Amino acid sequence: MQKILVIGAGRSSSALIKYLLDHSFENNWIVKVADMDIKLAQQKVSNHPNAKCIEFNINNSNQRKSEISAV
Repeated sequence: MQKILVIGAGRSSSALIKYLLDHSFENNWIVKVADMDIKLAQQKVSNHPNAKCIEFNINNSNQRKSEISAV
C-alpha cells in the first residue's frame, strides 16, 4: 500500500480528499488526513476503509517530521 498524507481538511482540500479516496482501491492507497480539528478530518473521510485521520499541529516540528517521514 502506498501512503498519502493530506495536511489540512479545510474547504480547499475537500475535492482532493474525495478524489484520493474514490481512487484508493484501484491504486492501492492509504490516505491519511491530518488536521488540527480531528472531527473535521473525520467528516471529510466519512469512515472510508482506506482513510485514517489524525490530530495534527503543523507548528509541532517533531510531529511534522514524524508524519512526513512515515509516508
